[in-house]
This record gives sequence, structure tokens and C-alpha cells, in this order.
Amino acid sequence: MRNLAVLEPVNIVIFAVTVFVILRAPLNTVNVTGFVLVAVHLLIGGAYWAIKVRQLRARLPRPPLIGAFGWLRRLCEAGLVAGFVILAVSVARGAVGPGSLPGILFYLLAVAEYVNYFHWQLSTQTSADITRVLRTRRLHRSHLCLDMRAHRR
Repeated sequence: MRNLAVLEPVNIVIFAVTVFVILRAPLNTVNVTGFVLVAVHLLIGGAYWAIKVRQLRARLPRPPLIGAFGWLRRLCEAGLVAGFVILAVSVARGAVGPGSLPGILFYLLAVAEYVNYFHWQLSTQTSADITRVLRTRRLHRSHLCLDMRAHRR
């Protein structure tokens, strides 16, 4: 968990450098929108893992600040809707070409991260996760989703 708390924000830098510096993707509306959306989701994911680590280390009954994630979930939903509108308007105006592919992929990754954190665990970090998925043949609720449900006020 500690690794995820650090690696999620580090991925933001890796994505930015890879796409905008190394691959030289244009800083157009589609690319910037997709990147910002995925960066926000990765920051929220890193924050969740950081508070989860703190909870476990300090043997707290609930993750600190878990209530804030309900608000962050709504922020992410609004961001994804706004991002979709921006992408749709860009397509309608003919402003989407091959140079916008990174932004579209970033947008899809942001949607996947939203689902992965707030609903269903899409990623598997441990052999126990993999074994459980193979045994049950279904996705399981995400850790954040379970914590949010367990600690509603």
C-alpha cells in the first residue's frame, strides 16, 4: 500500500514526461483535458492509499478523512462528464486528429481509474488479489468503496 501511495502521483510525472516531452504530443484541449482528469484520479488514489497506510500503522478504527472521499467522488464524476463534453465538442468542431489520441487515451484511463477506485477493483497488486479473481471469476468492490460504505456517517 505504501508503494501505491507513492507510485500513483509518480505516474503523473511519468505520463507527462512520456507524452508531452518524449513523444511531443501537442498541448491541445483534448490532450490537456485527458491528462488533467487522469492526474486528478491518480492523486486521489495516492491520497487514499496514504490514509489507508496511516490507519493500519496507527491501528485506527477508520481511515483518517475518509468522509472527504464522498465529495472527491462527486468531483471526479463531474470532471468526467465535463471531460466528455469537451471531447464531444472538439470532435464536433473537427479539432480531433491523430495528435489528440493521447488525450482520448488519458480520458479512458481516467474513467478506468474512477471505476477502479470508487466502484470495482480493476487492478490486482497482490497474488491474493489474482487468486481471488481466478477463484470467484468476478471483480470485487474496490478497497476505497468498501471503506466509504463501512464508514458512512
